[in-house]
Amino acid sequence: MVGLLVVAAGVPVSLGVLVLVGGPVLAFLVVEQRLAHASERWQQQVGRELPVVAEQLATLLNAGFSLGAAVNRLAARGHGCCATDLRVVANRVRQGVAEVAALEEWADLVAVDAVRRLVRVLALHTEAPDLGRLVSAEARQVRRDLQRRTVEQMERRGEQVWIPVSVAALVPGAILLAVPVLAALRLFANA
Repeated sequence: MVGLLVVAAGVPVSLGVLVLVGGPVLAFLVVEQRLAHASERWQQQVGRELPVVAEQLATLLNAGFSLGAAVNRLAARGHGCCATDLRVVANRVRQGVAEVAALEEWADLVAVDAVRRLVRVLALHTEAPDLGRLVSAEARQVRRDLQRRTVEQMERRGEQVWIPVSVAALVPGAILLAVPVLAALRLFANA
């Protein structure tokens, strides 16, 4: 359809090829950019939710729940990104995938370092007698990491505030200094 319009309009061949090839490529790149932004937002949301989810998981494990039962409970009762991902994990387990393998799939898919560390701790569920305590310690570490990143982000934003303030102060200052300097140059040029 676009090709017919290009030919009917009498557009030069090079421009016509650019429109015919560039249009679909541009559309693909726009969709790809939107997906990348959505994926980044999902990862950020998982990172923000993970400390609470890990603490809830530790509480359930300390209360005597098995790893699978705790994951199922969090998946069934949660509403955030982590709960959605845990529903996928629970479905994979129901399909016959081992619990640890399903959790590792989640860690690989979401690509958040804190999730990878949590899954490594959860992989010890057959070996560690007190998995709840280990998960609780990991939850505290995730919370500290999140707090550190938040403080760093706040500091960067605080520094960015000073850029326009500095420019706003330097421009009038430079003008005020330029007036006497120019007057002095005129005075010496006339002398």
